[in-house]
Amino acid sequence: MPRWAWVVGPVLAAAGVATPAGAQPLPPADLPAATRREAPADHPPAVLGAPVAVPGYPVRLSPEPTPTEPAPPPPAERSGRASLGMPSVSGQEPAGVVVPAGAAETVRTSRTDRADRTDRPAADSVNDFLAYRAGSPAEKREKADRDPVREPERRTSGSFGDRITSVLGERGEWFKSDHAFDGFISPVTNPFLFEDPRSLTEVRPIYLFQRIPGKQPDTLGGNTQFFGVQGRVALTNRLSFTINKLGGTWFNPVNDNVIPSSSGFSELWLGPKFTFIRNEECGTLLAGGLQFQIPVGSASVAQNTGTLSLVPYVSYAQSFLKDASWGGLNLMANASYAFSTDSVRSDYLSLSGHLDWDVLNKHRFYPLFEMNYYLMTTNGTSRPYMGAEGRDLVNFGSSAKGNGLLTGAFGARFKFTECAQVGTAFEIPFAGPKDFFQYRWTLDFIYRY
Repeated sequence: MPRWAWVVGPVLAAAGVATPAGAQPLPPADLPAATRREAPADHPPAVLGAPVAVPGYPVRLSPEPTPTEPAPPPPAERSGRASLGMPSVSGQEPAGVVVPAGAAETVRTSRTDRADRTDRPAADSVNDFLAYRAGSPAEKREKADRDPVREPERRTSGSFGDRITSVLGERGEWFKSDHAFDGFISPVTNPFLFEDPRSLTEVRPIYLFQRIPGKQPDTLGGNTQFFGVQGRVALTNRLSFTINKLGGTWFNPVNDNVIPSSSGFSELWLGPKFTFIRNEECGTLLAGGLQFQIPVGSASVAQNTGTLSLVPYVSYAQSFLKDASWGGLNLMANASYAFSTDSVRSDYLSLSGHLDWDVLNKHRFYPLFEMNYYLMTTNGTSRPYMGAEGRDLVNFGSSAKGNGLLTGAFGARFKFTECAQVGTAFEIPFAGPKDFFQYRWTLDFIYRY
């Protein structure tokens, strides 16, 4: 017998005896329930195919179960160390089955879930500390949503230059004037001692003509004149350097026995100035400075008296009615005291006041009124035979202690632009000994940066 017959024969015999379950006839509908055998409800579905009929046990076809949503997979266990290889889903595949990386779900657990688990790996103090300091991404997002956006704070330490700048003021363009107070004007009279409190960069030519009273015993009348220039340089909007007096002086007395008719260079006055208070909203300014009166001028016009005088001063400005339709008012005041470093020069007190009207608030035309007061407080020893002093024009070093002169001036200043201005005033004595002062006319031109 051929070999294939030994294989085919038994197969055909088995096929003829056994009948598939699908070929079995359905049990009659009137079969008693007692004879039926139901499968338990919790019996898992068959995995080897359709059930096989057993003699004496009829097969009952039950309807297909209604599909339900699968239960969520249990949380995947996390090991203490990361392992190499493909990820696997525990509890869903038989042991040893490798699941592709794309098939594994990422299971997110909250901090509470992690806290409630008892199968966590051993605590790592270093990792726990770093995680606590860094915080979770969710906590970072929550904090970012809760806290407003803040600009980075400026370093309080800063560089040395920043600290100096915060004290000495802000610097915009190099040497540019402080234009935040362009509604003010500079005073006209007493130009060498009445200082504008603003930090300015300007050149200011000045011409001054003063008439000497005819009853003055030393000169019997005549006149004295000054022509020169002032200069100011703004280093910041608070700190500036001033040259208050630089030019020439002329004496033209009727009697030149005591003071000869002559001309020559005047003393040099200069020094620093600092604006302590600078309030743009209130229109308030307060500045202080120190002026050095250096007698380096010509002896023929008494501009070389003594060694040096130091003049500390304070200057104040305030604006009023800036929004008035008819125009605002500006007030300025200045106080200074000149004391010499030797006994040769005379010492004196100087007080000045200024009031102007900004017509229609156009910052163009300013009528003004000013007052000045000079009080000689000590006698000098350079010319003790003279009983009068020249005050801001010349320090004779005479015996004029106690002489106090109050003057008043009317004038105006006109601004072609903020950079180009002209001012003039006529000044007369109000009270006190006139000495060399019968009247004075002052004219200036300001070119300001």
